[in-house]
Amino acid sequence: MFKKSMWYSILVIACAGFIVLASGFYQAIIVTTMVSPQPSSEAPRTQTPEGSTLSSKNPNSVQLLILGDSVAKGTGDENSKGFSGYLPEYFKNNTSKEIIVDNAGIDGLESIGLLEQLQSQRLDKLIADSDIILVSIGGNDIRSILSLNTLAKEDEFKVRLDNYQSSLKLTFKELRNTNPNSIIIFLGLYNPYEKATSLEDARLLTTWNYNTQQLVDEDGKAIFIPTHDLLKFNVGKYIAQDGLHPNSAGYQALSNRISKAVETILTGL
Repeated sequence: MFKKSMWYSILVIACAGFIVLASGFYQAIIVTTMVSPQPSSEAPRTQTPEGSTLSSKNPNSVQLLILGDSVAKGTGDENSKGFSGYLPEYFKNNTSKEIIVDNAGIDGLESIGLLEQLQSQRLDKLIADSDIILVSIGGNDIRSILSLNTLAKEDEFKVRLDNYQSSLKLTFKELRNTNPNSIIIFLGLYNPYEKATSLEDARLLTTWNYNTQQLVDEDGKAIFIPTHDLLKFNVGKYIAQDGLHPNSAGYQALSNRISKAVETILTGL
């Protein structure tokens, strides 16, 4: 009897030990197979880098930035207004907002000079805040070859056009890196010497404007504004006494054309 009772005790102890061992083994499995926390797949929110400038654009205004050469600057206007003075007057027909204008035009500027101006980053704040950017460039790139003979002119034209297009592509890249949403208005070239020009010069100007428009259209948010047809039959009326730049009437005529091209855009700003 005693032996039988002892075997029962041993069996109970063995079962209890087995249960404890199994429980411990189970807990060990749970601990070792738990999935450790993983980093969130969502990108962390980044703060604005120190030293960067955030846009302080006023929602009650339309900000216009004018870039480029002497035409952008307003040279030739006997009233000293140019686009800076006339565009706000025409824009007000399509918006009740205040028109704020900044003009960074430079006499004699070529396309490479405009690119360097943008790469200096001095205009980044103005560009970032702008709703509309008006650009006039290229006239000084092509004007210097008009006095060459026909053969030399053709060769130099190709070189000038290639360099100009390379600069213009990088100019658009700079503008879009700083402000991807602004409307860019790009002025085509006109011929202030229309009455004395040759058929060859007319062909070269048409080629230049065509290639420029193709490049501008690639941007998607840029508008090419032709000017040659507007001034061609009004050289005496729209060209200043210097024989090169628009006069007051010329700038007003160009401003009117620009405003009509963006009137639907202005109503949405």
